[in-house]
Amino acid sequence: QPELLRLVAGIRGIAEVVPSGQTLPPFDMQCPLLSLPRVFRTRLETVPATVPYLPVDPDMVADWDSRLPQDGMLRVGICWAGAAHLDDVGARLIDQRRSIGLDPLAPLGGIGGVHWVSLQKSPAGGSSPRIAGFPMLDLMDQVSDFADTAALMANLDLVISVDTAVAHLAGALGRPVWMLSRYDGCWRWLHGRNDTPWYPSMRIYRQERPLEWSGVVGQVRRDLLALTSARDTGREVIRAVG
Repeated sequence: QPELLRLVAGIRGIAEVVPSGQTLPPFDMQCPLLSLPRVFRTRLETVPATVPYLPVDPDMVADWDSRLPQDGMLRVGICWAGAAHLDDVGARLIDQRRSIGLDPLAPLGGIGGVHWVSLQKSPAGGSSPRIAGFPMLDLMDQVSDFADTAALMANLDLVISVDTAVAHLAGALGRPVWMLSRYDGCWRWLHGRNDTPWYPSMRIYRQERPLEWSGVVGQVRRDLLALTSARDTGREVIRAVG
């Protein structure tokens, strides 16, 4: 997708990136991205999880930092919904199960010592919705592609996201990320564990019952309160996998 062009063009070993819809250059072999683990005979113990593996322009990072609060409080990015996939019934049904919406996240809004930063891209490119008691800085109308999102994310202490591109981007950048997984989570997250071999900096919070997010949000709230308390007392701030 064109939105990924700037982000992936700088990855070491990639000779050329061709946006969707453009004519491909001559090539000798083609392999779908998600078939590469089979080609490489990847196993859990050999997953190449050395992060970060996506480059971020330092000048862009500094520019985004200048737009964020500078008072030393915890900067936490949040993303509560994936793409709706209105043209794909199956994908739309999955999105309805993985997306939370902002209202169920309201218990997080009153936690002190946190600057909430929206990572939710509005389909129309405008501002995200607001709910009472959940102050949030929304700069997403200034984000043009995933390179911008990566530079913004590089300035955050923590990312909290449903199972969508934001969670994968944070993991690939090696940023601490808490991923909120639906009950019937994607196969890649395995079962019975709160970490993942793909992203060492990720912690997974799983629904205990289908469509029931209150337990997940409650656990996230407890852990975030512990995180802010640790910061206040001068102890280590982020422990991505617990």
